[in-house]
Amino acid sequence: MAQFILLIREDLTRYPLPEEELNAIIQAHRNWAKELVDKGIFVSGNGVDSDGRLIEMINGDLILQPLRDVHDGIGGYYIIEAADLYEAVEIAKGCPTYKDGDMIEVRQLM
Repeated sequence: MAQFILLIREDLTRYPLPEEELNAIIQAHRNWAKELVDKGIFVSGNGVDSDGRLIEMINGDLILQPLRDVHDGIGGYYIIEAADLYEAVEIAKGCPTYKDGDMIEVRQLM
């Protein structure tokens, strides 16, 4: 089995959310994580804060700046085990927050 990271891409400009809405999203992800644990394929996962910085070298200098594309930011991740990319994609289709506009990027870890 290989390991894959599922990056949850979402519009970070929608935060902060009302507490009730945020709690519903968190609970939906907890429930999905439990399903993945029950299937024996969950390795790790967590949400990430919507406030971050980008460090980039420009003309030899390291420049610290706000995230550029907050409309397609990373809101969290899962690390799972799957036989191959196609199986990982099928697993990723179970994400509970597509209806909220989230997208999942699936990449194999090396």
